[in-house]
Amino acid sequence: MFFDFKFWHFLTDPQQLSSRLQTSEMRGFNKRVAAVFLFGILLFVFREIWGMGTESITPLLPTMTATDYTIARYASLVGTILWALVYLSFHFFGFAYILSLLTAIPFQKLLPMQLLMTGLLLIEKTLVLIVFMMKGATASVSFLSFGPLAVTFLDSYYLILFLNQLTITTALILTFQFRFIRSYSGITERKGWFWILFGIHIGMALIVASVGLIPFESLFHSLVERGVGHE
Repeated sequence: MFFDFKFWHFLTDPQQLSSRLQTSEMRGFNKRVAAVFLFGILLFVFREIWGMGTESITPLLPTMTATDYTIARYASLVGTILWALVYLSFHFFGFAYILSLLTAIPFQKLLPMQLLMTGLLLIEKTLVLIVFMMKGATASVSFLSFGPLAVTFLDSYYLILFLNQLTITTALILTFQFRFIRSYSGITERKGWFWILFGIHIGMALIVASVGLIPFESLFHSLVERGVGHE
């Protein structure tokens, strides 16, 4: 038997997706993968063109020629595309691989679930972008996370970045993954696997927060200035 992979249909019913993957062959999956990756790359590119994440480039405009600034913007755009590919690949392939090691569920069977989770993350980023565009300004924290609350009482920038990674979407993804894995593998021990998944997401949030502390702005500024100085 065959079944069609439908994004919105299975997004609300992980148990049905699990059941179908064990009893039937899937059709239309590769097209959905291509569509999600294409949408994700275009979303990251549009965010960069609109101005999100370009804070390190804008201050360079008064200090360099229009040509140099254009080159810097193109370099930033290429970097954004590469980061989009890394981001999408990790959440789609990487997370599926980690879960396959922990659960013994075949890697290929976890990819449909992770495609749905990657799509959820892109939807979250789209909503944040729409709100920022309506306001005409960006913020370093997401209104869908604990970041805004953390800013009000924490002085540690690292903890703020960490809590900013814990969003409503994170809770939805955690719930979906737990229900899918429990349905597919028949796991009866609920609490143990829930906390394992929770720990993975906490670990990822800690890593992303650490990356956020890297002074990319200073590095980019020094590289560009060095290149201009050698003209």
